[in-house]
Amino acid sequence: MSTQATNALIAVGLGSLVAVLLLVPTAAVRYRRAGRLPPGELLVLLAAAVYGIALWTYTLLPLPDPGAFTCRPTQLDPLTSVGRVSLPGDGGVRALLRQPAFLQVALNVLLFVPFGFFVRRVLRRGVVVAGLLGLAASALIETTQGTGIWGLYDCAYRLLDVDDLLLNATGAVLGSLASWAVVRRSGPQARALPEHVTWGRRVVGMVCDAVFVVAVGAAVAIGVRFVNVYVLDVGPWRDLQVLLQWSVPFALEAVLVLGAGRTVGEWAVSLRTSSRHRWLVGPQRVVKLATGLGPVFVLGLADLPWGGAALAAYLALTLAATWSTREHRGLSHVLAGLELKVGLRVGVRADA
Repeated sequence: MSTQATNALIAVGLGSLVAVLLLVPTAAVRYRRAGRLPPGELLVLLAAAVYGIALWTYTLLPLPDPGAFTCRPTQLDPLTSVGRVSLPGDGGVRALLRQPAFLQVALNVLLFVPFGFFVRRVLRRGVVVAGLLGLAASALIETTQGTGIWGLYDCAYRLLDVDDLLLNATGAVLGSLASWAVVRRSGPQARALPEHVTWGRRVVGMVCDAVFVVAVGAAVAIGVRFVNVYVLDVGPWRDLQVLLQWSVPFALEAVLVLGAGRTVGEWAVSLRTSSRHRWLVGPQRVVKLATGLGPVFVLGLADLPWGGAALAAYLALTLAATWSTREHRGLSHVLAGLELKVGLRVGVRADA
């Protein structure tokens, strides 16, 4: 497989992972601002994440073996690369497109055109901000190259070129200008926020819970393994790792459910619970935890031959219950006797 194809696969893989991790904060922002997270927003999130990773893979990879490369100099004379471009003679435009110096300049500009689009589409900012952010991102990349990835290598294995800063910033500006006609800086027209819980919103909240549990669990597992192997030198302690991998995210979810009546995912999509009987709030939250996330963590921890199948069946049942119940409350809210509502209005407390 070629280097470019490998870089593309890395960008798509890591970019998709980053997009998944960014789902929780993205949902938290979008549901509070617009009350919705349409599929188009998710595609933009995925594209932006893949593009962001691609910037690094195509400018820093492949990493050479130490001592197996020639140190590269630093080019600090502005517009040197532009000056190498010569106007074609008899060959016309076709000859220009084959000219290495022109291709270097053009590709450096084109590399940051999507950057300008995403600044306007995601951040809702215009040409000036796109240019400044493009310049800053390019400076970070060039500095990383020029310092040998901040001292990881003894010297730079790629050229630090000041022209790249100018050309990348130009590309970001052009991308912002080109997207002006299709992306309105002010965003979509104001729409009334939904007053009822939709099934899509409920599902996104459940996905956010899954992302939170997996991400926190993975971080804990990596941390435990690192401490055991490299600090305590006792080797991987799998039983402890599995226990903490499931217990830590469950404890965090439990604190939020028992304290605020909602999970991390429900917080992300701006959902809250309420009770008709104020004196039952505490027990109802316990029931919600025990019948919602509780079985997930019990089955995750249980070392049973049928544990995986049971967990999948429970998740399918939970998902089906969100579709068929009033306001898409789902199994845990029905059993706990809790109502599920949109948002937390000013002056109204959850479970009030």
